[in-house]
Amino acid sequence: MNPIYLDNAASTRVNPNVLAKFTEVATDLYGNPSSKHMEGLFADQCIDIAKVKIGDKLHCDSDEIYFTSGATMSNNVLIQGMLRKHPETMLIISSVEHNDILELYNWLPYSKRIIDVDEDGIIDLEQLDRLIKECKEVGRYCLVSVQMANSETGVLQPVKRIAEIVHQHSKAFFHSDATQYIPYYPVNINEMHIDALSMSGQKIGGIKGSGILYCCKELRNELLPIIFGEQGLIGGTPSTPLIASLATAFEMIDYKILEMIEKRDFLLSKLEGLGGVLVGPKENRLPNNIYIRFPGVNGITLMNLLDEYDIYIGTGSACSTDSDKPSHVALAYGLSADAALECVRFTLSKENTYKDLEYVANVVKNILSLI
Repeated sequence: MNPIYLDNAASTRVNPNVLAKFTEVATDLYGNPSSKHMEGLFADQCIDIAKVKIGDKLHCDSDEIYFTSGATMSNNVLIQGMLRKHPETMLIISSVEHNDILELYNWLPYSKRIIDVDEDGIIDLEQLDRLIKECKEVGRYCLVSVQMANSETGVLQPVKRIAEIVHQHSKAFFHSDATQYIPYYPVNINEMHIDALSMSGQKIGGIKGSGILYCCKELRNELLPIIFGEQGLIGGTPSTPLIASLATAFEMIDYKILEMIEKRDFLLSKLEGLGGVLVGPKENRLPNNIYIRFPGVNGITLMNLLDEYDIYIGTGSACSTDSDKPSHVALAYGLSADAALECVRFTLSKENTYKDLEYVANVVKNILSLI
């Protein structure tokens, strides 16, 4: 049996067309895009073309797209950039954000608030509304950062409603890490009224080290760079091959998810039949996500045992999957510390077959009978 990869929320297989574009550009467009000779201009033009392609996919202006090494860098450039210029800014995040934002939040000495989520993982909109009104009353800047789709449970947030609440205040801005959402659902930044958006290329068949920060012009004026250089908001020489390959990865997204949902539900039914308990609602989650616990079975132990059968899953966010601490996301959903340590995450790709999933279910069954 070939290895079965079910950790696509952490990273996807690089699309062959993406790799081919990277190789082509790395070979042919080796000039520095900041140089004014012809080789530099060719490289710069390639980056401009990539911006247009990505802008068309996201329905935003191409000159509002900035290239980064991934969502973590994008999140930090935005949040730290805002707080550098306006230290009095109120930073508001949800209790289930990705670790990079949560760690940044914990480190910051500035004004900050965390919004709770209910047992289905949806943020408390009334609490958000109260906080926005408080900021408006005192005329304070406010930056709200909430993931479109949770990186562990795959639960989707009501982005349009969040944006409506945030924009009651002219000095409030809404940022969303869309890394998990973008591979499966169209993003229309104009319709969603998002001020800033982050993503990582490795989740859409792109190469690790590629990503973007979308930032509207109004918010861009409220940022100071945290990485200085000749490129403006983000200093340093842009990687033309990574940027071009990321645009190709965006072009390859097709949003055909019905078969993915059917396969996910097939595996979910098998796992629930083995005593698995889904965390969060079955509906309103990413089409490939199963975040589940087997009562009495440690998640890391199960992950390691499956690894021996060449079945690869995760226990949560890839940045914390080796931690022996309970997931902050699972705790926020109301699970006890012991129950949170039982959670594992299966995230499918289009390459997974029903035969693969049947085999996975049988291996899990055998493992559970021995534990």
